[in-house]
Amino acid sequence: MAAVAFPDFLKKCQLLLLAVSNADTLPGAVLDKGKRGYMYQGHLKDLLGQEEAFWETELTEAEIAQGSVEREFSLEGRSSFTEMGVEVKGGLRRAKSATVAITGVHALTFAAGAATKFKVMPLVNALRQQDKPKWKMVNGRWLVFETYYASEATVTFATDGNVNLQAEVEAAGGALVQGGGGLAWNGKRSFTITENDKVPFAFRGWQV
Repeated sequence: MAAVAFPDFLKKCQLLLLAVSNADTLPGAVLDKGKRGYMYQGHLKDLLGQEEAFWETELTEAEIAQGSVEREFSLEGRSSFTEMGVEVKGGLRRAKSATVAITGVHALTFAAGAATKFKVMPLVNALRQQDKPKWKMVNGRWLVFETYYASEATVTFATDGNVNLQAEVEAAGGALVQGGGGLAWNGKRSFTITENDKVPFAFRGWQV
């Protein structure tokens, strides 16, 4: 099966790309869209209250990737790489590009019986009349209901010549999965990551 281009994948699955992300971006997060992407502002539980059970989440396998989904990054002028929940600390000066082939996607959603869009929307809209300062904190911003993770992927680097990129990366500090997870080199210019479930690459949500 041919690999799916990343923009086509996002469009088909109606996902919004997180150009800048961290582990705080999860269901219930409030994001503000700026020039550099969606920026984390806080979490709805600090504005709406509710019991902890209302905000409980669960991680599930997302059956939205048929085959693999490929995303390419230019590395011209870069020696490090921090994308899709993966960090390469250095050693990439002789790499021209990196291709991430995603073969597994996990989604973090609200748990059964917890918050849903239709439970949250009336609570948020009520702030307009009941608490204007809190309303200003969400008005026009994005509320996150699902986050998506490249839980399994292979990163392949393109280089000029037969470069031992693995040795150069490891000498510069190595590569890791942000927030924990597995990483194993397949050869001199490629590695595979697993259990990458802390830093999302995309989300679904609602703009207030």
